[in-house]
Order: sequence, then C-alpha cells, then structure tokens
Amino acid sequence: MRKFAIALGLTLLGTYSYLAWIGVPPKDQRPGTRLAGLAAPLPSDLSFTNDLQEVYLQTHPWYGIPFSVTTVIVHHGGHLYIPSLYDSPQAFPGTKYWNRVVAANPEVRLLAGERIFDLTIAPVLDETEFNAVFNALGRKFPFWREQIELDGRLPRFALLRLTART
Repeated sequence: MRKFAIALGLTLLGTYSYLAWIGVPPKDQRPGTRLAGLAAPLPSDLSFTNDLQEVYLQTHPWYGIPFSVTTVIVHHGGHLYIPSLYDSPQAFPGTKYWNRVVAANPEVRLLAGERIFDLTIAPVLDETEFNAVFNALGRKFPFWREQIELDGRLPRFALLRLTART
C-alpha cells in the first residue's frame, strides 16, 4: 500500500510539473499555470486594450510553479489597471491567493490579446487615482458601471496598477 501511495504521489507530481512546464491557461474562474509565449516590450500606446474583454495574469509563487488567473483590464492615464473583487471588505491583499502572491513578489506576466508583457504590479493606494480608474472601469464594463449605480459606494475590491519592469 505504501509503494502505491508513493507511486501515485510521484505520478501526480510529475503530471502537475509537466502541465506547469507546458503551460495551462486559466479559463474563467479556473486558474492556470504558465502563460506561453515570448515577452514583448510594453508599448507607449495602450489603447489596444480597449477592445479586450479578458486578459490573463501570471504570478510567481514561492514554490516556483506559475499561477495564472483571468481578469479584466483598463488603461487610464498612461497605465494599465486590473481589479480584484473581494467577497467582503478587506485590505489588499485580502484572502485572494493570487493577491497574496503578488504582494510577496510583484513581478507578473500579462497575456493581453496575442502579446505577453513582463510587468510589475502594485495596489493603487491614492484615493484620487483609485476613483478615476474605477470610473474608467465603469465606462468600459457594464458590471463595474452597475456597481457605481447601486448606491454610489465603491464595491469591495482592490485596483492594481501594472507598469513595465525596469
């Protein structure tokens, strides 16, 4: 029985390692692993993100296997931003796994359309910037517009700014 458990454990570990190496993209609520592709420099004109409904963000946990999620994106004031919605009020990074990962290691990869970018991520802490980006999200996505219209209060979420790595 012990040999079977060891063999099963090694098989599962090998399968997961292989999938992490080849890359399994996230889909909707299901996370993925590595985003495949070569990174390109972030262009100065970010308007290409206007037509994107979803993007994929890869984080780098301490254990070395990339972890990726599906999210939305908006550009405002020369920067890219993604939201992270919480179930209850909480400060960043909250209880979301990928938020805790980027709080520990802010280097991320972004798959936007057919392009991959190596970026750095940071929570938006300035209230003026936060409100401006929130309104930009509301203009682009009906869900965020509905959140604004509910009662004028901001939903329970964090906004994260993406910048080119230097």
